[in-house]
Amino acid sequence: MVFVQERKLKGIPYLYVNKTLRIKNTVFKISKYLGRKGEVSDAQIKKGMKDFALDVDRKTHALVMKDIRKRYAHLEYPLDLSEVEKIEEMNIKYHEIRKSLHSKDWMDVKKRFVANFVFESNALEGNSLTLKNFSEIVFEDKVESSADLREVYDAKNSYMVFSDLFDSKRELTESAIINLHKKIMKNIDNRVGYKKVPNILLGRDLELTKPEHVEKEMKMLITWYQDNKDAMYPLELAFKFHHRFEKIHPFADGNGRIGRMLLNYILIKRGYFPIIIRKTVRERYLKALQAADLGTYVVLMRFALEKAKQTHRKFFEVYYHYL
Repeated sequence: MVFVQERKLKGIPYLYVNKTLRIKNTVFKISKYLGRKGEVSDAQIKKGMKDFALDVDRKTHALVMKDIRKRYAHLEYPLDLSEVEKIEEMNIKYHEIRKSLHSKDWMDVKKRFVANFVFESNALEGNSLTLKNFSEIVFEDKVESSADLREVYDAKNSYMVFSDLFDSKRELTESAIINLHKKIMKNIDNRVGYKKVPNILLGRDLELTKPEHVEKEMKMLITWYQDNKDAMYPLELAFKFHHRFEKIHPFADGNGRIGRMLLNYILIKRGYFPIIIRKTVRERYLKALQAADLGTYVVLMRFALEKAKQTHRKFFEVYYHYL
């Protein structure tokens, strides 16, 4: 947050506008001189703070992009530097929102995001609840007598789990994923843990990992994540992890919901804003995963970039204008 500070030099008070930035665990302090106290009007201070904020945005972006060029030397099309620059600009704004909003306001934003994400993610899997029904269930504990109890628990469990995951500091491990599945399937399906019989994806010509190979493949997936988490751009890391997880399909049920939560958990863990994949783009989402099945990640990454931009613009951007 930008703030005005008074400093004295030989007993004379001067005004400065300041800001402290944290970029990739490095702290930067930026300051700009406004003038001598008593000689600077409120209007000049206000203009100085506004100009300073714009200057800080430029400096922040320059520092971030310098770090990006150094950290991620091998970006693959369509994730080039120009696209990364757009995502980084959005991410800077996202963190400004988180830091600048009152804690209660941010909590409201978080609740709204989690509800929208979970509603859309569950709808992708065929959950028929309306957003109104969903909101009544998770926020008011109000359930219609005709409601499908599986869908009710689906809403409650997923909302609770992702709310916790949103601010979690836990490392991404095999046991954490198994525990996540157990919580999501509570009161829905007692087939917890890795699948015991093969599962099939309707409408997708893909041979999923056989039950006897799931544990080995999941350990390999976690190793892949650990090997790439600092070398691969977070958006690419999250979506490629998601695709690999869905190819394994380690559980009897709940793979899509858990996979999309893990996608966002990776983004959040790497310091990036989460993404909503809406039910209206289900066919394109599945086709992007199918293209990745064949080893072509271009379609999936185009989809990732589009959803990241749309989520930021339609969900987070509006709050930035009120800071």
